[in-house]
Amino acid sequence: MFGYLTADTGRMQKEERALYKAHYCGLCHILKEKYGKTGMAILSYDMTFLEMLLSDLSDSRTEEGMEKCVTHPVKAHRYIVSECTEYSADMQMLLAYYSAYDDANDGGSSQKAAKLEPFMKKLGSEYARQDEGVRKALLRIQEEERNGTKDPEFMARLSGEMISEIFVMDDRSFFADDLRALGFGLGRFIYLMDAWCDRKKDEKKEQYNPFGRDTSWEQAKDMLMDAASDAAAAFERLPLDQHVPILRNIIYSGIWMRTKREERSSDD
Repeated sequence: MFGYLTADTGRMQKEERALYKAHYCGLCHILKEKYGKTGMAILSYDMTFLEMLLSDLSDSRTEEGMEKCVTHPVKAHRYIVSECTEYSADMQMLLAYYSAYDDANDGGSSQKAAKLEPFMKKLGSEYARQDEGVRKALLRIQEEERNGTKDPEFMARLSGEMISEIFVMDDRSFFADDLRALGFGLGRFIYLMDAWCDRKKDEKKEQYNPFGRDTSWEQAKDMLMDAASDAAAAFERLPLDQHVPILRNIIYSGIWMRTKREERSSDD
């Protein structure tokens, strides 16, 4: 749903790309199984990162299969699922709903939020902590936007609080604090990068953006580096052993893919 927690596939080995895609297809498989075509429509690589991270950390049992789908109707493709895939699919739905709700609040169409809302009662009950964390942070973000708060770091921290709860599947886990720190750092990064990429569009449409007109790319990059560094530090504290090359690719390279365009434009 965000489009930032994706791999830099050009830096991956062939086997790594195949494994990464199998987990992505596994997430799609579960979304379709639980939410039908509506679930497939909200699929993103962002939650593939979370699924692979939690699957590695929990050492949960995985299941593999082959299937055809709408995207690949001719040749069957491999998919991998685990209990962490189901959790990640549910978090994908939770975030998709609140994203659609936020878009509607900003004056966009309310149809997508209405389409996803029937799934929220069960999700809100099953994942009360995550639901409350996302909802409270989003309401605070909306309040600060209405007030015209021009403080990108402050706003990014609210986003970090929202994502931090999503990254904790089990609040009793020994690794909950580091997972929250990882989600917090990535949440900050996502908000800052999204706001920076949208600043010109927002200015043209006279919509809110936390960055001032005089903010330079170098200033924004310093904020992004700080958020990414905090996320990487938390990531490296986790005892991962299965998907480390792929996850490191995303943390250290993939999340920066869009910044290359920003750096090129700043040199013009």
